[in-house]
Amino acid sequence: MITLYWLCDIETSDRLWVGETAWMLSRLQREGYPIDGGLVVSGQVWREFLKRFDNSTSLLADFPASSLHLDIDNPRSLQLVAQQSRQAIGQIPFSQEWLSELKKAIEGLDTPCLRVQSSLATPLTFKKPFSSLIEPQICDNSPESLELAIKQIWGQLFSAKSLFYWQRLGLGIEQLNLAVLIQPLTNAIASGTATLTPNSFEIEATYGLGESLRWGEVLPDRFTLDPRTGSLIHQELGHKIRAYRLKDNIKENALEAYVLSPGEQEQYCLNQSTLSALFPVLKRLSQDNLSGISLEWILRKSHNSQLPPLAIAQVIPAMSVPLTPPSASPEPKTSRNHQPLLKGIAAAPGRIHALTQVIEEGMLPDPSLVKQNIIVTREINPSQLSWLKNAAGVITELGGMTSHAAILARELEIPAVVGVSGATDLLRTGDSIIIDGQKGEIYRYLGQEEGIYAYQAVPPKPIVTSGFHPIATKLMVNLSQPSSLIKAMDLPVDGVGLLRSELMLLDLSSPNSVEQWLEQTPPFEIIEHLRQSIQEFTARFAPRPVFYRSFDGQSCQGVNPPSSKDCRGTAGYQIDPTLFDWELQALVQVQQQGYHNLHLILPFVRSVGEFRFCRRRVEQAGLLESDGFQLWIMAEVPSVIFELRDYVKAGVQGVAIGTNDLVPFLLGINRDHPQINDNSKPCPTALSNALKQLIEQCRELGIPCCLCGQVAIQYPYLIDQLIDWGITSISVEPEAIERTYQAIARAEQRLLLEIKRLKG
Repeated sequence: MITLYWLCDIETSDRLWVGETAWMLSRLQREGYPIDGGLVVSGQVWREFLKRFDNSTSLLADFPASSLHLDIDNPRSLQLVAQQSRQAIGQIPFSQEWLSELKKAIEGLDTPCLRVQSSLATPLTFKKPFSSLIEPQICDNSPESLELAIKQIWGQLFSAKSLFYWQRLGLGIEQLNLAVLIQPLTNAIASGTATLTPNSFEIEATYGLGESLRWGEVLPDRFTLDPRTGSLIHQELGHKIRAYRLKDNIKENALEAYVLSPGEQEQYCLNQSTLSALFPVLKRLSQDNLSGISLEWILRKSHNSQLPPLAIAQVIPAMSVPLTPPSASPEPKTSRNHQPLLKGIAAAPGRIHALTQVIEEGMLPDPSLVKQNIIVTREINPSQLSWLKNAAGVITELGGMTSHAAILARELEIPAVVGVSGATDLLRTGDSIIIDGQKGEIYRYLGQEEGIYAYQAVPPKPIVTSGFHPIATKLMVNLSQPSSLIKAMDLPVDGVGLLRSELMLLDLSSPNSVEQWLEQTPPFEIIEHLRQSIQEFTARFAPRPVFYRSFDGQSCQGVNPPSSKDCRGTAGYQIDPTLFDWELQALVQVQQQGYHNLHLILPFVRSVGEFRFCRRRVEQAGLLESDGFQLWIMAEVPSVIFELRDYVKAGVQGVAIGTNDLVPFLLGINRDHPQINDNSKPCPTALSNALKQLIEQCRELGIPCCLCGQVAIQYPYLIDQLIDWGITSISVEPEAIERTYQAIARAEQRLLLEIKRLKG
């Protein structure tokens, strides 16, 4: 007998078997919230189904006794296990008894189409968002179609991504209870998400069903409501080109995409009336102590009497683990004389208390060891940057403000102190310390040692954009991590001036090196991963421009680079263009999805010949066929200053000045030299003259010029001169946006004042 639960009948004692999604929706339905009815195929059914495996060679033969120990660091093995497991699930038929009970149950839903989604319960004492691991399915209201949809949900638990995720959490599949929630589905006028915070209700919305938003194919309309009155604080028109609806004949394929009319694209999909209908639901949720949650909602035509016009489709509890401890917890105590134990270069702001994890040279720690700990190491190589995503802070003996570790730490908003001599000798794993990334100081912690957790003594200062003067110079942001997108979207920027591909690839290849990932992954998968990552940025920022810098792998360019040659930048593309061609294919696919705000910057260009080689491949890929597409170069090698006119004749349409490399090459020092990291010294004359010549040449040649890198932050007074010379845009890291915005505004006001005085 199959164990089914109707949503309205779920009890607290059923929570383990119906999963978090179904349990939350059932709870809200009982309290009178607009929730579509539905039923749940319980986790007990999932376990009973798996007992039917009688193939001793199957991964699941001894389920649930097996802990499924997999070599998740071997991508080929992982992909093979995942494929075999999903095939095995699809080949085992439901019993006639199960099909009969399903048929009887879904007749009560009285709709031709069903939405089928996972509802997962785990033994974890904390909750995490699992919805991205298992995609919902849509099928017609028949037992056979529903059987297939349920198996597809179950099969996704054994995808390579899912298996990797659970193993990294230290959980075996046998510890998971996977229930399946089945609800009626009809067409929608609009759908979207809402996030409740104490200070605002943030709503995202698009036309039609929510797939276009879930798959990142549109930039939604955004609305901010006052949680007390429901008044509209702010609204922002999105970039909506396509939407989804149900087909008339859902037997073949339930969903179909359609292009929105120009009128729909140019107007908000929610008006004041619909916002007013949504607000009471959000306010009640907030009053019921559910502030902090996110939810998915759907808006239908009011004449549909079977289902509520406005319904909550999904509820996601707040998942962020606060860094601030309970108010009763003591402030971290430093030594009595307040003298730091160690000092270094203040590379990323923030002040945090946590335990240390010392990583010796050649050591490859498990990612769980660095989670919420402060990494202490000699230096962090590019292949090790993925450690930072789980760390509370970072201390290195080598490196400077422009090292990759410092750049990524600032983007991830974790404190970092670099250039700390003797750090690995004085600190031991498990030491309790305070790191101050604003001052570049490290202290011993002298407080209570029990229950150590990450303590954010100085939270990052929120960026305040109200009251800013309008500026003519474009302000852009440098990014690489999708996790930075949410905060970056709210910054007063004109787009992404530098999307760093090398840090993006390091994230995609983790825990392997980029070289291993490229060698072991089929090309079509690499291209697809790149497309998804790049499209996530272009969709979020559209119609604002996104400038993608292709891979600058330094010593690891290409798939099989000759070790005896210098493979950095576009010189490496001439030696082995494989990866560059894959990147171009990914860019073309993003263009084909309708995102024409994407542009390309070539890294570390040393000659006009290198540029011509790359431009031919860009043209062959078809990128130049899109109106408005721009092909830029990074000005990181001093020779560009003297050959810029030839570059423009060859087809360069813009220049991004990469000061993190240009400065050391210009001055004949390495990137970690104290002179580069010393904010107290004036900008070197050679650098000032080089920037002036580059910017004025760009202005004369009629092409845009963007300044990237640390120089604008290190020498803020230089911005006055940049504006004078004619810089068109400045791109900085997220944490520097506010002060750079203010510096640009002051410089432009001063310039206008001088012009007025000259005329008067």
